[in-house]
Amino acid sequence: GVSGKLVFSSGTSKAGDSGSLLLGSGAATGGKGGAVTIGVGVGNTGNGGDVTINSGSSTAGSSIGGSVVVKSAAGTNDSGDVTVKTANSGSGGSSGDLSFTTGTSGAGSTGAISLTTGAATGGAGGAIGLSVGAGNTGAGGEVTISAGVSSAAAGGAASLAGGSSSAGAGGAASVT
Repeated sequence: GVSGKLVFSSGTSKAGDSGSLLLGSGAATGGKGGAVTIGVGVGNTGNGGDVTINSGSSTAGSSIGGSVVVKSAAGTNDSGDVTVKTANSGSGGSSGDLSFTTGTSGAGSTGAISLTTGAATGGAGGAIGLSVGAGNTGAGGEVTISAGVSSAAAGGAASLAGGSSSAGAGGAASVT
């Protein structure tokens, strides 16, 4: 059989905002705050269960849908890490894909994808690495960077530039 469903939901509202739903652990004195884990149980037939996090939509005129924010907390020294990864594959299979995609647009521009590190005070800016994992059969994996295609104007540009410096030479941009 199937185990029961567990639903946590705020009530509907006919005039005003509906209530919020907060899932969190309590503050700690003399120890660290408790962890919050969202996980799907293990099954033994079919595919594993999904975890889906959706923000709210709105039918109001000229409205914007809700955002989804995932961020780590600040400490007195370092802030915490945010890790997004797929699990290792089983024997004889492939690991899952990791996809960052903006939605399509009905009238207007689609959203941008920004991959940046923060500015540093008293240190160097963080690096960004884009690389393909090593394999032991066949050709190595490819890295493809393509600018956008347009049917109404010029296509988008693809640029590779080294960093500038106010105290010395700028960084090099290399393609090998």
